[in-house]
Amino acid sequence: MKLIDVKTIVSVFQVSDIEKSLSWYKKWLGEPDIVPMEGVAEYELNKDVWLQLSYEGTEKIEKSSIIIGIEDIKSCKQILGDNGIETGEIQDYEVVLVFDIHDLDGNRISFVQEL
Repeated sequence: MKLIDVKTIVSVFQVSDIEKSLSWYKKWLGEPDIVPMEGVAEYELNKDVWLQLSYEGTEKIEKSSIIIGIEDIKSCKQILGDNGIETGEIQDYEVVLVFDIHDLDGNRISFVQEL
């Protein structure tokens, strides 16, 4: 039993240059859904599931990761590659297929297809 009713999920990626990061993310996510303030951009990945890019002006960037479930991993990998996003190889873990991409600051985005 969950004691807390979760309404939304936001994963935050720190970035060293918001404009350069937005150029990279726009290649596969398009324009951000919300730019709530300077140095912050948000993408709604699915209903109430958000990825926030945050420039905090610090030298130390803490790397983060997110796992995104998809229906067709081969198609996803092809689309990303066709749009200039370098992808890792598809790994077969018998219950899931997985590949990773990394943004300009080394944040990891894993794409997973359940088998």
